[in-house]
Amino acid sequence: MSTHLTVGQRALLEAALLRSQYDLEEQISQQLGGESRPDHAREVLLQDGDDATARDADREVDLARSDQDIGELRAVNAALARLRTAEYGRCIDCEAEIAFERLQHNPQALRCVRCQTALEATGGQAPRPTI
Repeated sequence: MSTHLTVGQRALLEAALLRSQYDLEEQISQQLGGESRPDHAREVLLQDGDDATARDADREVDLARSDQDIGELRAVNAALARLRTAEYGRCIDCEAEIAFERLQHNPQALRCVRCQTALEATGGQAPRPTI
């Protein structure tokens, strides 16, 4: 396991991740009304009303919101799995330790600030090596 995080720090990060996991699961459940994602999308399409365009727009917004929440939940679940390994708290690009302060703010962070900044500067594309 990574030695740069104390047992107490790991416990704090795990608690934050578990809280996020619970909140996201609740939010997704409320959003979908207890239905599966495809059933919920079909329900939105079949709602009464004359404005099919508005229903399509509502469905798209609804699905985009649930996509975002599901993506965040996957990131949280992956961070919880990594927390139990040596990889947690190490940058996936340069393998440097991710600062505890960054992990407190974003416990599912995969990259150190330097590598995240470089990734964002390239529009989300991994930087290409130069010759």
